Amino acid sequence: MKSLLHTTVFLATCLATTTWGQAPATPGMPQPGTALTEAQVNSVMTQLKELENQILQMRGNTLGTILAKLRAAMASDQAAMSLFLECSNIVNNERKEVDKSEARERQAKMENRNKGRDADEDGDVGFAVRLGIQYLVLTLEAHEAKEEDFKKMVPKLQEYINTVVAAAPKLKGRAYSQLSNALSPNNAIIEAFSLSRYLNRKEWSQRPADIGSMYMLTLLPLAAETNKESLPALWDARITAEGVFRKEQMFAPEFELWTQNELPTLRWQRAFYLYEKGPSTINALADMLKLIKENPGHPDAPTWVKSLRQLVNQSAPEQKSANIEPPSGS
Repeated sequence: MKSLLHTTVFLATCLATTTWGQAPATPGMPQPGTALTEAQVNSVMTQLKELENQILQMRGNTLGTILAKLRAAMASDQAAMSLFLECSNIVNNERKEVDKSEARERQAKMENRNKGRDADEDGDVGFAVRLGIQYLVLTLEAHEAKEEDFKKMVPKLQEYINTVVAAAPKLKGRAYSQLSNALSPNNAIIEAFSLSRYLNRKEWSQRPADIGSMYMLTLLPLAAETNKESLPALWDARITAEGVFRKEQMFAPEFELWTQNELPTLRWQRAFYLYEKGPSTINALADMLKLIKENPGHPDAPTWVKSLRQLVNQSAPEQKSANIEPPSGS
């Protein structure tokens, strides 16, 4: 671990040194506002090309080494927890030059935190750490992927979602928090490997426990581009996954409230999304009407009625519905 981190820092240092070391070689750099000669343009472009190749090679080597370490930690819960504790020791002790006895005491406390815990309340922390590392690997791959390769990540993301849903009974309390914070800048693994800048692809969720955001940011937009016919089923899969996951996460009364309040809201979001981007506007409007009929007492029902009325009138070919809200003040 130490050698890996030292290698990462060394490569970053070399990259900076290479960049600055090349600058003096540029012949006669003009002041801002003056024109470059053809020789100066060619010189700068040549150096930039060389630097670009060096940067890409260093970046690839560094990330490749880190990914290998992370994938090795995915082999078991014990391996994942071991990596997490090593990173925590580096971040909290070695880098801060903490006294060795104090560092050992702190490390022992962290290793013993899981002992004597109630699994029903805290879940399986080791499993959550491993699952978080799995999502971290996917996120790094997504960040580096070209457009076509990014589309190929859909099966991997769907497999991860299925794993999260199936493991819902293990992801309670501390385990859920551990997974939720797996990509946080304060996470020991993220901080030890300095990975925060590699986790910001806008089409990818940075929340490893948020199934909805994975669909909204990645799966649904990609399907909207390539296969609109699949959008209704994909939305159904999202709602089902969230329902199964929350049922395991919540107490029965909490889940009943979720079913009464949040589930209809998700169904409305589905219908509205499909109205805008799905294969059938008519089916989407029908879904909205059905939802309102089934949930007239929902807090958002008045807003849904207003929105549906507006959408129907917008879709009318000529004569609008007579059932239009009267003008304000009449």
